[in-house]
Amino acid sequence: MDAIKKKMQMLKLDKENALDRAEQAEADKKAAEDRSKQLEDELLALQKKLKGTEDELDKYSEALKDAQEKLELAEKKATDVSARTHCLPHLLPAWPLWGHHRGEQW
Repeated sequence: MDAIKKKMQMLKLDKENALDRAEQAEADKKAAEDRSKQLEDELLALQKKLKGTEDELDKYSEALKDAQEKLELAEKKATDVSARTHCLPHLLPAWPLWGHHRGEQW
């Protein structure tokens, strides 16, 4: 009879230990699910931030391209003006004569 009582007491302890382990496993599972949800939320926030950064990069890249095109155009115009006015220093000493007839006084 004592052997049966001991056996039943051992089985009861085994059952309690198994229930404790099951409760701990459930708590661990819930903690893992909560952490997974938190990481998913962080991932979504980072993806949204990355999308915004990529959009901003596209915007600034386009602005840079436009600015470079304007700079090239301005440089071309400056080169053209410089080429057209290159001969002006040679003509400047005669500028008072422009538009005046010979012998006309100032």
